[in-house]
Amino acid sequence: MTITPQDLREMVIKMASSVEAILQKCLAPDASIDEVQEIEDEVNLFHTTLDDTVFKYIALRHPAARDLREALAIMKINTDLERISDQSINIKRYWDDVEKNYPEVFSMKDEVFYMVKSAMDSFVHSDIELANKVIAHDKKVNQLNKDLAKSFLKKMKTESMAFHEGYAVVRVVKNLERIGDLATNISEDVIFLESGADIRHQPQREEDKK
Repeated sequence: MTITPQDLREMVIKMASSVEAILQKCLAPDASIDEVQEIEDEVNLFHTTLDDTVFKYIALRHPAARDLREALAIMKINTDLERISDQSINIKRYWDDVEKNYPEVFSMKDEVFYMVKSAMDSFVHSDIELANKVIAHDKKVNQLNKDLAKSFLKKMKTESMAFHEGYAVVRVVKNLERIGDLATNISEDVIFLESGADIRHQPQREEDKK
């Protein structure tokens, strides 16, 4: 069967749907770790299958210009999506040690989910403007990570919450921040795909990541 760029796009979009599902369930109290693991297994299968398909496409079709950029971008997006899945299941594992609900953590999760969904929407619609919005939003998520980590570490030090629970929440927040970084990577890949510009290590981008 001949592999086309559209085939690759459809595969990575389907994979993104599974990744969005696991991210939605990672803090859901009615979702078991086994249910979340089952979705991660699907994502891992997507990851290996898509990588193999991209390699075959490049080897057999010898794409150039836009088609080659698309194949390379999809390969990088594939890796970032798989890492989002890994971070999500880490969140689920830590969250199982948390006895109370913390609205601020759910608010951060919503911000991160917006980034992941918008990053993939920018890919689907070839929307550089939306990709740039995701990149700009990462600064807000980074600040949320710092503020929440500081708040919960203070609660742990003053013994107003149990150490094991405070540690679990801090790890959840850090994993959410990492997912925001991965959504930013996807947005940067979209900009590379659509414009040919590699913005990853520009001075302003490095400053924004701090």
